[in-house]
Amino acid sequence: MRKINTGDVFKMARLLKDANVMDAAKDAYKAAKKVDGAKDADVEGADKGSIWVDAAMKVLASCTSQKAEEQFYDLMAGICDNKPEDIRNRQLDGLVEDIRRICEENNVANFLRSASDFAEKL
Repeated sequence: MRKINTGDVFKMARLLKDANVMDAAKDAYKAAKKVDGAKDADVEGADKGSIWVDAAMKVLASCTSQKAEEQFYDLMAGICDNKPEDIRNRQLDGLVEDIRRICEENNVANFLRSASDFAEKL
């Protein structure tokens, strides 16, 4: 698995725009930033990775069109150094683990903010 790069921002922006999930992405970003700014005691056991995985799953659940689904597979395949077909055929728990790992190893707040800002301009 590689780090998120600039090309991924463009892919995510198109996905957010085409799937019409801008509100879900913005809500996810706000929720995660609220946790980032809270003291550890305020989070009540939730780690940042779990918050981002939950946010990613909400955005994913909003991707109901075939085009958005294909864009999601393409985005994940690039990050996971896989083929889109491999992502499509993965067990759900494996996909969730990949999303968790991406969230833990990258600045997802910056990624999501950049992608949603760019999507609004498309």
